[in-house]
Amino acid sequence: MGSYQGGGLHCCSSDPALGLLCSVSLALRGWSAPTMGLELYLDLLSQPCRAVYIFAKKNGIPFELCSVDLRKGQHLSDVFAQVNPRQKVPALKGGDFILTERTTQACAHVDEYLAWQHTTLRRNCLRLLCHKVMLPVYLGEPVSPEMLTATLAELDVTLQVFEDKFLQNKAFLAGPHISLADLIAITELMHPVGAGCQVFEGRPKLAAWHQRVEAAVGEVLFQEAHEVILKAKDSQPADPTIKRKLMPRVLSMIHPALILTPAPAMGLQLYLDLLSQPCRAVYIFAKKNCIPFELRTVDLLKGQHYSDDFAQVNPLRKVPALKDGDFTLAESVAILLYLTRKYEAPDHWYPQDLQARARVDEYLAWQHTALRTSCTRTMWQKMLFPVLLGQRVPPETLASTLAELDRCLQLLEDKFLKDQDFLSGPHISVADLVAITELMHPVSAGCDIFKSRPKLAAWRQRVEAAVGEDLFQEAHAVIMKAKDLPPADTAMKERLKPLAQLLLQ
Repeated sequence: MGSYQGGGLHCCSSDPALGLLCSVSLALRGWSAPTMGLELYLDLLSQPCRAVYIFAKKNGIPFELCSVDLRKGQHLSDVFAQVNPRQKVPALKGGDFILTERTTQACAHVDEYLAWQHTTLRRNCLRLLCHKVMLPVYLGEPVSPEMLTATLAELDVTLQVFEDKFLQNKAFLAGPHISLADLIAITELMHPVGAGCQVFEGRPKLAAWHQRVEAAVGEVLFQEAHEVILKAKDSQPADPTIKRKLMPRVLSMIHPALILTPAPAMGLQLYLDLLSQPCRAVYIFAKKNCIPFELRTVDLLKGQHYSDDFAQVNPLRKVPALKDGDFTLAESVAILLYLTRKYEAPDHWYPQDLQARARVDEYLAWQHTALRTSCTRTMWQKMLFPVLLGQRVPPETLASTLAELDRCLQLLEDKFLKDQDFLSGPHISVADLVAITELMHPVSAGCDIFKSRPKLAAWRQRVEAAVGEDLFQEAHAVIMKAKDLPPADTAMKERLKPLAQLLLQ
């Protein structure tokens, strides 16, 4: 343990606790901490932990460091579960307040990057560390050359998107000053560096950005934060007990259409397909708050998001996307937060209160790789595979998916909803919109997920009432009719094959 202070970092993001960047599963057994003051539960082997650590020290934030050794499985202890029931780091405790996740145009750029990196750069960097260090060195498990080559190729594609879409010709990701986005990005990239991959070699733009970030943070602090990860390749092999605990988690980390109608040059345009749950959240929010917009429908099943026209709006080729005059924005969470700020939506949607807003951020950060994944897989495996693709899903695969969905629903109730009316307190917020649109995916596939969960069912009724029944039904009309879709033709099946393979893993 230790107390730290430091000083001075530009911060554009509205995320008040750095969102605490929860990504990999980590550990604690037998810690003690003062009853008051800010406590950060970290293991600097973890890239999000390093981002939190650098941010706190650089900005002179006094905190008590509670070390959690991921390689000793301390995150699985009952004691740490009192701090974070999901048994992950980083986690924050300030007095009685506990936070375990994180998530004007300059702010929107930061939010856009923070939303994107969850399932792209973070996943690629983590997989590479697992393939090159965690599996062969720490767990003694060989990795096939083909798998490693595929991981390196995927990282290379992601780095190109990082440069072209986010860094562009700017000094930092959000503009002329360093932001939280840069901290999160550089700590991610130090994972493959720690595994011996020279990710900056052959990329002069990325290398120059790396140097600017390190200079802005301070070389001494930067090296201090990354000392553990840079020594990871020298780790001693895990003992059998730790190997048995960590192997399933490590393995889960590594396995896991085409013309748009011309649009006017000015005004707010939302590019949506209401088959998509994040699109439904954006649509409901905009309509409920009487935000004037032009709906630009992008048919995902016809592959319109792959067109060159749409790539001009969103190079990531995903929906939802926003165009506001000459300003474009991707990622649903970033779009929702942009709309709350620009149109000054009522405070309850994204509260000004520090801790209430942090609760919204916490849920938005968690759901990316938890509830969203489970709901999407359930809908595809129960409905779209047999109906659209004419493909049978093995019963054991479906059973595993439904069990994972049940686990996520229990976490949604126990960790986020608790005994509140809504996820962040007495009033509806963007967190509730994101959550309910996710849950309508399995509902559309015939899963009555609310039947044996009266608390969740009552919450759903409150959300639908707050939104308005007509608007709620309008937004979900497409997904509720998905079971009546005609079988896909050969071209559509080819386009959907990569997604289908991913959703069967």
